[in-house]
Amino acid sequence: MAIKNLIKEIKKNAKDEIDKIIKEANEKARKIIEDAKEKARDEAEEIKRNAGKEAVALKGKILAMARRKANKHMIEAKEKIIKECIEEIKNDLRKLNEKEYEKFVEKSIKEALKEINDGYVIISRNEDKKIANKFKMEIKGKIDAIGGVIIRSRNGSKEINATFDALIERKKDELRIKIAEKLWK
Repeated sequence: MAIKNLIKEIKKNAKDEIDKIIKEANEKARKIIEDAKEKARDEAEEIKRNAGKEAVALKGKILAMARRKANKHMIEAKEKIIKECIEEIKNDLRKLNEKEYEKFVEKSIKEALKEINDGYVIISRNEDKKIANKFKMEIKGKIDAIGGVIIRSRNGSKEINATFDALIERKKDELRIKIAEKLWK
């Protein structure tokens, strides 16, 4: 539920940026195609005088190259927007209120304890200490992550990475698809 709300907020916050980037990409694409058409026309006229068939082939080749170049700009612009949206999700996760954050970490630990009954916690935030103490779990170290914890078995045979970073990485393809669907229906 929180991810859906984050995606809605990202869409709202990123709308102007998206429109600007898409407009610039469209303008670049239009300009590239116009320039290519003009160049193709000029070259076609020159070649037409020499050989009609050659002109048609060259014009098509130049237009195809221009379209590929325009498509490349559009793809790059969309990729940039998707990356910005994922960064926005990360920023929103960093800012989760204490209650929502605590609920996520508690749920993660409960799920992990179903698989690892003798383990310890590696924390990412100071708030994680209080949560780990609720479950009477030993804390062994701190990781650099947006939030969440890693639960590891004492013998090291099992590890459950319940950090936001790992969650985003596991769901990256799904997030990319959802973001793209929301932005470019």
